[in-house]
Amino acid sequence: MVFANPTYLWALLGLLVPLAIHLWSKKEAKTIKIGSVQLLDESNSRQSSSIQLNEWLLLLLRMLILALIVLLMAGPQWRTKGNQQQVTYLVEPSLANEPTLTAILDSLQEDASVRLFTNGFPEWDLDTDYRAEQETPNYWQLAQRLDSLRSDSLVVFTKALAKGIKSKRPNTQKKIQWVVTEGEEILDRPLIALKNTEAVQLVTISSNSMGTRINKEVIKDGYQLTRAGDSLQLGEGANTIVPLHKMDTLLINLQADEGFEREEKYLEASFRALSTYLGQPIKVKKDSSSESTDLQVWLSEEPLTTSEGKWLILKPDVMAKQLIEPGPTKGIFHLTSRLNPMNTVEKRFTEQLLGILGVNKEVESLAKNMDRRQMDEATLKPNYVAPKRKRERATIVDISLWVFGLVAGLMLVERLISKYRKQ
Repeated sequence: MVFANPTYLWALLGLLVPLAIHLWSKKEAKTIKIGSVQLLDESNSRQSSSIQLNEWLLLLLRMLILALIVLLMAGPQWRTKGNQQQVTYLVEPSLANEPTLTAILDSLQEDASVRLFTNGFPEWDLDTDYRAEQETPNYWQLAQRLDSLRSDSLVVFTKALAKGIKSKRPNTQKKIQWVVTEGEEILDRPLIALKNTEAVQLVTISSNSMGTRINKEVIKDGYQLTRAGDSLQLGEGANTIVPLHKMDTLLINLQADEGFEREEKYLEASFRALSTYLGQPIKVKKDSSSESTDLQVWLSEEPLTTSEGKWLILKPDVMAKQLIEPGPTKGIFHLTSRLNPMNTVEKRFTEQLLGILGVNKEVESLAKNMDRRQMDEATLKPNYVAPKRKRERATIVDISLWVFGLVAGLMLVERLISKYRKQ
């Protein structure tokens, strides 16, 4: 047996705690004075022995349950001998009903293993409709779990979408051949409508296997509001509906001590540039009122006494790579250097300000779901680690579910015995 997280095994030392409690909780015998023992029956030694046996049995059961819980946290795995002659084929669920791919899979030998490239790697069924399963899998996370399959060679049919890379490149002892399908046609559709005091901007996305581009254009006609007023109906038949987001005025509170006039000037210029770029009004005020703002800027040598809301705080750091870096807590950002004409341009200070304002969150979320960029086989390929010993060629099977079932069974037995003994 091997463990995915062996560090948790140190928690087995905690088994000494219930043992110590059991030994130290023995009550001292009480002396009861009675007049005569003539009428008292002899104690049943078998019953006394049974009581002691039950106490130790409960202790062992409870310690065993704790030990199994620790093993469960450590991720128990079992080595089994793999079949190096067999090739397993895996298919991304969104491709499982593609006619071309279905014909290829159907032409394989009857004993060929075909599975879905998703959690658990279930068997592929030719008669099942998988078109509803359009969620992009986490390719590298699943690739790391491929070691559990009893096959040395794997072939994965996938779209290889860039948005499916959500973790670091994994290591694997399996030989994986990635087959990337041809990209779909260019996806060109509206994402969202942004409304300010002057006009309505329509944000559209154009994405294919090579890249994704987001466009903004002001529209004056060809649309109408829905009854709820939160969406636009586009086109002559009004058959395309996009969400409508109202761009309210962004409020910036700038608090600066004497000697920071240059930083104030650069900040105000940056916010004016952002207002023009976004088509959204940005108001910069200079007071210490408690009025809610979208961003508060603190330019002072004095420490900040409160941190409610979103703050940009001057905190020089010569080792920082960016002018604005995240702070220790959510909503806190550090201005790592005083501003000058060189660093505001070279380090793209205005773009960094746009990033912490978070005005494009809705657009970014919608664009991410419609991203059609693809990766090639070389980029998608995990790191192959050849096993050094014959033992390491074995297939690793996760047995956490079996251990969990054993824990549940032992807990049931422990409760029954405790109820019987009233402990």
